[in-house]
Amino acid sequence: MVLQYTNQDIIFMIVIKFGGTSVSTAAGIQKIYKIISEAKDKKPVIVVSAVAGITDLLLSAARSSPGQAKKSLSDIKKFHIDFINRLALPAVTKKDVLRYLDTVILEIGKVVRIKGSEKAYTDKIVSFGEILSSYIIAKTLLEKGLPAEQVIATDIIVTDQSFGGAEFLVGETRKKVTKKIKPLLEKGIIPVITGFIGASVDGKVTTLGRGGSDYTAAILGFCLGASEIQIWKDVNGVYTTDPRLVATAKNIPVLSYREASEMAFFGAKVLHPRTIRPAVEAKIPVRVLNTFHPEKTGTLIREKPNIGKPVRIISFKRKTTLVNMYSTEMLFSKGFLARIFAIFAKNNISINLVAVSEVSVSVTLDNDSCLEAAVKELSRFNQVTVKKNMGIVSLIGEGIIASSHTIKKLFGVLDKKGIMIKMISLGATDINISIVIESDQVETAVRTLHKTFF
Repeated sequence: MVLQYTNQDIIFMIVIKFGGTSVSTAAGIQKIYKIISEAKDKKPVIVVSAVAGITDLLLSAARSSPGQAKKSLSDIKKFHIDFINRLALPAVTKKDVLRYLDTVILEIGKVVRIKGSEKAYTDKIVSFGEILSSYIIAKTLLEKGLPAEQVIATDIIVTDQSFGGAEFLVGETRKKVTKKIKPLLEKGIIPVITGFIGASVDGKVTTLGRGGSDYTAAILGFCLGASEIQIWKDVNGVYTTDPRLVATAKNIPVLSYREASEMAFFGAKVLHPRTIRPAVEAKIPVRVLNTFHPEKTGTLIREKPNIGKPVRIISFKRKTTLVNMYSTEMLFSKGFLARIFAIFAKNNISINLVAVSEVSVSVTLDNDSCLEAAVKELSRFNQVTVKKNMGIVSLIGEGIIASSHTIKKLFGVLDKKGIMIKMISLGATDINISIVIESDQVETAVRTLHKTFF
């Protein structure tokens, strides 16, 4: 999909997204209120995730027997009642919120009983998490004096029918977003919009994939011509690697769009992998901030990088599958690679890394659920070996491949640790060196490389 951006009739405004941990406690809601209050002159558009843990409970209800689903719905209701009680709302407002909760729980129960085609049905069920959180937050902000109004994204974000990971349709979405959101902003109303969800052209509820609330924020920023997109989480921005794995990981004040995109694609959980694309097209800066420590500067993601060390980030995936294909038919032949990739595409398999020699091709895959059929077809003209339980470690930074010293150091460090590289990919964009190693060696590799480069 090619995004076409126009900046006609821009309203100076910002999009602010709050994640699940930010919206899950009374203290978090108080922080959100303070953040929005300080930004109210910038015409904020708010995007919210479901309360932490609710999406998983909804998935459990969707996949369970009727008796187990009833238990999950009871847990969801109790969880929200406890949460609402902690907000200390006035009696009248609290009554309205609890009535809305009852209505939504009844609706979820009806959908669970009807069921339907698996992915479309699941998308419908999990959408209720954001619907509940957006209503609760809008009512709470309104009670505190901010003119907030819930907006359900199925009314404004139009997608294809790729249930579970839908893509938004640019023209249709822009029209609906402009028609619905701009009048609210002009009246001084703060929209509180459900993240993660949209609707197909024929009105079926879709989701943008787990973590898709970030993507919702970017879509809205793109459509409205925002001056900035802010992603508020429970971390102080982007780090040189996962601080849960490496305690000495450092905050990165500024990243380029390209660095952030590579980081997200190769395993970092701070941003949804598709978040950056609409922002890049519209040249909108993205800022990652901590809801619970708003005084921290976070990380600014923008078009131009900071000039500095060639390695800016070490990203990783613990679980991937490596497929090696060998055939002498490749030598001097035309269309051989196209034939291979067509088989993966036909089986709905997405490829991450690729390495090619004269007679062999190696690829890595995140999802190998349809791999058996693909391997059967590939084996008709290839020798195919599949290695599971592999991992990917990626060194990311603008101009990284231009530094031969970096590559030399990478191989030297891993050799000392006895870590065998099964595949290496040097990104054509001069920004990424990725290696494939045994999954159980990923943590050792990341810690060692981080110590070496940082």
